Amino acid sequence: MNWIIIAIVSHFLTAIVYILDKIVVSKTVIRPIIYSFYIGIFGGFTILLAPFGFELMPLKEVIISFIAGILFIFAILYFYKAIKIYEVSKVIPIIGGATAFFTLILSYFFLEERLNFYQFLAFLMFVFGGIIIFWPKRSEVIINIFSFKYIFFILLPAFLFASSYVLTKLIFEKESFINGFIWIRLGSVLGSCLLLISYKNREKIFKTGDKIKLKIIALPVISKLLSAFSFILLNCAIFLGKVSLVNALQGIQYAFILIIAFFFSVKFPKIIREEINKGSLFKKIAGILFICLGLVFLTL
Repeated sequence: MNWIIIAIVSHFLTAIVYILDKIVVSKTVIRPIIYSFYIGIFGGFTILLAPFGFELMPLKEVIISFIAGILFIFAILYFYKAIKIYEVSKVIPIIGGATAFFTLILSYFFLEERLNFYQFLAFLMFVFGGIIIFWPKRSEVIINIFSFKYIFFILLPAFLFASSYVLTKLIFEKESFINGFIWIRLGSVLGSCLLLISYKNREKIFKTGDKIKLKIIALPVISKLLSAFSFILLNCAIFLGKVSLVNALQGIQYAFILIIAFFFSVKFPKIIREEINKGSLFKKIAGILFICLGLVFLTL
């Protein structure tokens, strides 16, 4: 069950990354399109791993790898737009839960993954616990349910992430981890190039880049270094375990976000402010307990 530990470490690092990314896209001139573009471009550096296992693949697998990489770039684009508009503590769990749900459905049809009874209960505990932690107030639910923009920015990145993960697992079932990882990252480079088709995107990416000062770059660089390491670990977990359960473990990520966000709310309220009262803490603690129960089911 080493993949569980790998997945937990990955989600912990990702929680830190999300907090840092929220600060970057909300407090600096760096926009989601810029972030997404350079994440894809830097993915090309995985070619440096070529001596450790890169080789040609059948055309069908190359196409699948490229699609997985492209979908991932567009998923993070809309994800960053979502966390720029909404509170990171509320939008991430809902996207995570939706991603886990879509992954389960897609893996059933395309990977023929079948979960046993306890694994399915674990999946439900992870998703349900994660959603409980940051479930919005009744008034917010009413407003958001009827907001097409809200639904679009929540469900679209979730579906794109799930599709990318399932295709990634499909490649890993046929290729070595290093070879599959390199080809998929090359697909992310192609995804970044597709972003340049739009003139508005090119203008935002290249003209805004001139306004970015060195001190502003430090935070996203740290974030992306952590993100790269986290992403490698996530892909290792997907390679070793079941993709649906790896994604469902995002519930633990929500607990990490809760702790980090609470720290920022106390120490740096001007940067990130979280609602801290008995009602919200009760929901969040209850959610964490569901997540822990899911971990118990997972080990059965």
